[in-house]
Amino acid sequence: MTTFKKVIILLLATQNFLYPSVGPVFSQEEKILLNTQIPKEPGWKDPSYRGWEIASINGLIATYYDLNRDGNLDYMVMRRMMRKVESRDMTVDSAIETAQRENLSVYISTPVIYFASRYPMFYCLGVDSRRNCSDIWIDIQEDGLNGNEVLYTLSEPKIPVR
Repeated sequence: MTTFKKVIILLLATQNFLYPSVGPVFSQEEKILLNTQIPKEPGWKDPSYRGWEIASINGLIATYYDLNRDGNLDYMVMRRMMRKVESRDMTVDSAIETAQRENLSVYISTPVIYFASRYPMFYCLGVDSRRNCSDIWIDIQEDGLNGNEVLYTLSEPKIPVR
């Protein structure tokens, strides 16, 4: 791959114009290059935030975003659920205090309050209408975006299986 092509790919990725579900198909080499371009999670106060739900995979909470705000989901992060508490047993304020004290994320609903890991385990770019991802990065250490995330594809899994 030429240096010029690498620069263009990085430019597109950093400008949030790169959405594999609707954009060009990239080679594995190009996807590895883009590994460093996983979008930072905007957070629930950002206009791109679209909500959260308990994922169909047990023990995970998914948070959805529409990064380019075109009306379609295009980014999702998934966190491991650490525990849950009935909302009648804990106030919202005490749930927030607990999450801050224990360095966790908190998802509040009725009748359950969920505590999840602080940082996502999965970063998904290119979310389709069924909420499946075209590109998934896994952060086994759950330590935030710092370059140790691994691009995962069904054709070439890189996660060591025990």
